[in-house]
Amino acid sequence: MPKQYGSCLAAEMNDYLKLLENADKDTSKYRTTFNSLDAYLLNSNISQKALTEAVVSGWLKTLACKPKSKRNYAGNLRRFARYLCALEIPAYEPELFRTQSDYVAYTFSDEEFAAIIDAADNFAAIKSKENETSYVFPMLLRILYGCGLRLGEALSLRWRDIDLDTEIITIRKAKNHKQRIVPISSSLAEVLRLYNRRMIGDDSDASLLFESVRIKGRPYLQNTFRLWFLQILEQAGIPNVRSVPSERIISPHTLRHYFTFKSFLKSEAARRPLEESGPRLAAYLGHESLIGTEKYITTNYVLYKNSHARMEESIGNLFPEVNFE
Repeated sequence: MPKQYGSCLAAEMNDYLKLLENADKDTSKYRTTFNSLDAYLLNSNISQKALTEAVVSGWLKTLACKPKSKRNYAGNLRRFARYLCALEIPAYEPELFRTQSDYVAYTFSDEEFAAIIDAADNFAAIKSKENETSYVFPMLLRILYGCGLRLGEALSLRWRDIDLDTEIITIRKAKNHKQRIVPISSSLAEVLRLYNRRMIGDDSDASLLFESVRIKGRPYLQNTFRLWFLQILEQAGIPNVRSVPSERIISPHTLRHYFTFKSFLKSEAARRPLEESGPRLAAYLGHESLIGTEKYITTNYVLYKNSHARMEESIGNLFPEVNFE
């Protein structure tokens, strides 16, 4: 049952929600905003039918949430304020702000990743799953790290997408239905040649690289690899817990973060500025802008103290604060 508002703006809140419903708009985010604002108006004994700057500022200060959520609250209130103004009720529109992401990407240390590879290559395979645990998943692991692919992109690969002569992979099923070309290292290309000979030979370009043994013509499910990867982490002795609240737990996507960060370190060691290498890395990863890549290299610097200062210097002025709605 929808909450019954009791503040001085209760009627306007209800009318605005009905207006949205009649237009087939989702009202859930506005209800959450109005629940909080209504409670603030009541607790502050505000009876004037107006939304002053002081009221808006005071309400925003009471929100105990992440900056991104607070920005969403402010955006909802801006639209409601415009509605109030149309009714000739004084209403202040709060300024929107670009929030600083608190996302912390977990990054493996070199020792941890070496332990992962060793555990993957020496995994005690269950007999019925020997093929996938001995050859398929270790190869998939190397593809994810060696190319920084998303798990879904890697599982969709077919041999016709792999050009081992030019050492290039074509990603046909990328995010947002975009294709891209991904160069690979000679060492990864050589491992792929060995994998090809072991798995199918050279006679089936249409075959999937990671075809399920249970459902012919289909790749393994992402969850199947994720479960194997969690077992590998345990066997490698890597705890999968958050060190800070905003840190993500380790998953196959962490391999993409590790690839991105290692690529940055390689460029940084060659003294190539991020302004030069950043756009290329974003295109390689299939990001639409540098903002997505920025999150991947916002990591736990404790593991890479020697690069901490130079990374801060490189990133610091690359992504300016911009006010936009």
